[in-house]
Amino acid sequence: MKWTSLLLLPLFLSSCWGLYGNRDIISPMQHVWGNKPVYAQIDTAKKIVYDPVKHPVMAGGNIYAFNHYIFQVDVGRGIHVIDNTNPAQAERIGFITINGCEQVSIQGSYLYTNSYNDLVTINIADPLHMQIVSRLPNTFPDLSTSYYLVQPEETGYYECPRYDSAVVRWVKDSIYTDCYKN
Repeated sequence: MKWTSLLLLPLFLSSCWGLYGNRDIISPMQHVWGNKPVYAQIDTAKKIVYDPVKHPVMAGGNIYAFNHYIFQVDVGRGIHVIDNTNPAQAERIGFITINGCEQVSIQGSYLYTNSYNDLVTINIADPLHMQIVSRLPNTFPDLSTSYYLVQPEETGYYECPRYDSAVVRWVKDSIYTDCYKN
């Protein structure tokens, strides 16, 4: 019985070596050209800035009208400001960078949105000279980790984000990864 067990042991181990010796079966990490996250500390990522540059819409979200302006969420990035004075020729006139932004609502001359898990109130009486009124931290505890759950805008391979910093943008680079976005 002992001899039989000893003879069968190498057979079992060799089958395990064959399985675990093949790196593709254990970890399909590939060296590819893909998107690499650019990180910022949460405090830096939560800064809100108005930019008069017209940014392309990457992940369009909900839309809200105020006076002759339209505000459109670009999920995770911020809010596009659109001049709708002439609805036949609405024109993007700026972008409010609000990383982690997912929704927008307006009441009176106040815009309400989230910046990751914080509730932000912005006075938009003059949208070209907006003023941040308040930021209530941790208003949305379910979003407390959403800053690392972002994916790049385009399809293809990307480096899976870390959990200790906020992803503020993506750059093309040579990466090792198994993350893919369809």
